[in-house]
Amino acid sequence: MLPFLSFSIFLFVTPALALWPLPRQISTGTTALKLSPRFNINLSGVKNAPKDLTDAAKRTRRFLRNDKLQALVVDRGASSAGAVGAAKSIKSLTVSLVSSSPVKSISEEAVAPLESRVEAYTLTVPADGSDAVLQANSTLGLLRGLTTFGQLWYDLNGNTYTLEAPFNIVDSPAYVRPFNSIFDAYFHRPL
Repeated sequence: MLPFLSFSIFLFVTPALALWPLPRQISTGTTALKLSPRFNINLSGVKNAPKDLTDAAKRTRRFLRNDKLQALVVDRGASSAGAVGAAKSIKSLTVSLVSSSPVKSISEEAVAPLESRVEAYTLTVPADGSDAVLQANSTLGLLRGLTTFGQLWYDLNGNTYTLEAPFNIVDSPAYVRPFNSIFDAYFHRPL
């Protein structure tokens, strides 16, 4: 009886967030939300957006339209069809740089010394159907935020949706310098 009960409870658990890497701070809700069929990523908050950033936005839009990842539950989200059908839709993700520094391309930012890279971002996806907002101090941070945004959604019968709106995410790299740990000290051997 106990195995059956455990399995029954498992069937009705909402899908887990499958974000990688896991953001430093994340809060979610329990509201169904879907992307409008005309969903767009708006880069108007980035003056003279570099080509690799516009390409990243196009790639994210294409991924959201074509990736048919279904919810990671036994029925692949079918039991949520009513909630998804009645859910509000967001029409766009507004992307903006909040830094007054000159805009650099993602590729320029990615090869900067680790200590000077700014990869932090904030991502807000309201549950009321208003526009989602992605803000960062660098184009590299915007790329990280676009990647996270793309991981929030599932597909059900052609609808791109989530059951966990609203989202409030604040993220930055966990380590400023790689290999800055006890292992460095242990394995470092002077010549």
